[in-house]
Amino acid sequence: MDRLCRGSATVRALVLVASLLAGCVSLADEGGPWEPIETITGGLTPEVGPPATIAATASCTLRVATWNVHFGADPHELAAAIAAAPRIARADVLLLQEIEDHTLDDEATTRASRIATELGMTWIYAPARTEDFGTHGIATLARFPLTDATIRRLPHYDQLIRPRERNALSTYVELGTQRLQIVNIHLDVRIGPGDRIRQLHPAVNEIDERVIAAGDFNTNPWAWSNGIIPLAGTEAIVGQQQAAVVDDYLEGKAFSSAIDADTATMRLPAFEIRTDNLYARALPILAAGVEHVGGSDHWPVWFDVDLCD
Repeated sequence: MDRLCRGSATVRALVLVASLLAGCVSLADEGGPWEPIETITGGLTPEVGPPATIAATASCTLRVATWNVHFGADPHELAAAIAAAPRIARADVLLLQEIEDHTLDDEATTRASRIATELGMTWIYAPARTEDFGTHGIATLARFPLTDATIRRLPHYDQLIRPRERNALSTYVELGTQRLQIVNIHLDVRIGPGDRIRQLHPAVNEIDERVIAAGDFNTNPWAWSNGIIPLAGTEAIVGQQQAAVVDDYLEGKAFSSAIDADTATMRLPAFEIRTDNLYARALPILAAGVEHVGGSDHWPVWFDVDLCD
């Protein structure tokens, strides 16, 4: 109580932040249900790669990595960066965010397909929205067969500048005698911790007990004014670091985190923050880390899970 009442300056600052954030963004819609990819048509039709190059039974250890590839503008460079990175080069499953398809413009094939083909993996690309003569979305790549894919449109926030449609992609990785659900997620940037949990919630519900959820959660240490201006230095007032908030929420759903809230996965001028992560439920995590490679403003995160425990 003494700390809370040290002076009117703290109270005034809290009131100011509350007033700035009161109308920051509004929830335009609640998203949608999980939809089989076969039922999605039109401009956001998913792309499914050919059968996986290997279909043998997996070992007891499965390596999964996630990477926001910042539009994937140079698929060859990104594939080369992955292949040269000792930890993510060995990934059995690779989740990509901010990958685009410009085949309606001047590119012969989708960017997800080019990365996957160079790595010898199959893929599913799930566009979330149209963007500059193409589409923008997420993709799951794997060395094992991918089946029963579904896409969920996440809650949409009506922001003053560049509102974005977000989605989640659920796939099953067929591992011989086992199959494992993996959910690829990409959340908004300019929202507060409460709105972030509300947008995340549908992606981690109505899923299996034994599951991996991963992606770019866009967690950041700032409050936002009107969904536009980051209020730097307000963490002490707001009392919430978004990476820790998401970790706590998912821990309440029995997920374990690959890395802690202070481990950087994205570099900005004067800042390094954790925006990306992997979470496992009912799967022991054996090892985890961040691979510092070029090609994006994000770094990939990886972990090994024990399938035989």
